[in-house]
Amino acid sequence: MTACLRFCLGAWLALLVSAPPAEAADYGFRILRAELKPDASGKAFRLDADIDYRFSEPALDALRNGVSLTLVLRLTLKRERPWWWDATVLDETRPFRIRYHALSKLYQILDGDGETLRNFVSVNALLEAMGMVRGLPVAQALPLRAGERYRASLAVGLDIESLPLPLRPVAYVTPAWYLDSPVYRWPFAN
Repeated sequence: MTACLRFCLGAWLALLVSAPPAEAADYGFRILRAELKPDASGKAFRLDADIDYRFSEPALDALRNGVSLTLVLRLTLKRERPWWWDATVLDETRPFRIRYHALSKLYQILDGDGETLRNFVSVNALLEAMGMVRGLPVAQALPLRAGERYRASLAVGLDIESLPLPLRPVAYVTPAWYLDSPVYRWPFAN
């Protein structure tokens, strides 16, 4: 080994050994509970879920400075098959946006089509309301077979692609912008 290579390797190892331990991030999303319930007609289903949203400080700063954040709920339902891959019955994404309206000093949630708007006076009230998903309609007329076993999964994450173009490069290289929940899975019987 050359002297330069040995020096670089030694310096890298010294930095690695002397570096402080990485602390666990105090941000991220986590799904605490989720279930699918039939609606009154018995043909469609509704989603209930409890989600813990903990935004990183850069994401909250961007929100407070007028940047809308788009989050995406992804619900998947698969029919279990013993000798083959599970069949996907439903793969649905539900985007929604949150933003801060500086003139009225209100935090807002807009659903995917932008028609439903809810206002909140604080970021804590916004996060609490976002975390309680109740009666969210799921695709009509799921082709479910009686007596079959299904497996549902739910995940939520921040859509970096929806950020303003000047902010995207920073978001791509900064771990604090990768706000995705682990996939929450549960059995579902028809």
